[in-house]
Amino acid sequence: MQNNNDYSTTWSSGNTQVNKKNYQMLELFPTPVYVTQLPTELSNVIPFLDAQPPNSGSDVANYGERSANSYILNEPECVEMKKHVLEHVKEYAENILLYEYDSYELSQSWVSRKLPGQHHTMHTHPNSLISGVFYYGPVEENSSAIKFHKMTGGFNVSYIQPKMKTDKRSSKFAWTEFAVNYVPGMLLLFPSYLFHSVPINNTKNIRSSLAFNVVPKSNLGDEANLTELRFDKIADAK
Repeated sequence: MQNNNDYSTTWSSGNTQVNKKNYQMLELFPTPVYVTQLPTELSNVIPFLDAQPPNSGSDVANYGERSANSYILNEPECVEMKKHVLEHVKEYAENILLYEYDSYELSQSWVSRKLPGQHHTMHTHPNSLISGVFYYGPVEENSSAIKFHKMTGGFNVSYIQPKMKTDKRSSKFAWTEFAVNYVPGMLLLFPSYLFHSVPINNTKNIRSSLAFNVVPKSNLGDEANLTELRFDKIADAK
């Protein structure tokens, strides 16, 4: 991984001493991004992904192609891939985010292709709890796959624009963007509300990925707090 402008790949905040006085830095409200590698045997699904026809309504000139089928991981050819993805989703949801649901299900899943020179603007994924991307295909060194952005114009953001140091490598607290390098076989999971974009593909290769959204299988919210949305109640309503 790398943060914006090729900053250090470590999470070190640098020296914690000022004039030989010790101090503590509290890392409040971090946003966790889950990074792992899927087993190489799952690569047998790649020919199926590559064969997916594009959606004719996509803005190909600017944003590249996305598959016409937006439920790719529900196809029989993707049974093993879906199983592994949901196993990682459950680990991330239960042990990192501490969500309390019995199981999770994919909503939409689609193939994305970025040709040289193409990108995707900053966005989030509404109507979803967790989002993810799986990367596959050829790679060039130091090619960014995705960039995460600190939320601007909202809570926990200063409305004062101070003059900043150009080199922010020593302090992650000053970072406003973080880029993750393209690694074939990498799976990323992140909260769907996290702003992200796809940097311009400056390589000679097509940047291929499989993106998806996840929701709890049974419900959203909490009954006691009157925020519950139970899918079975809606389906059975007369």
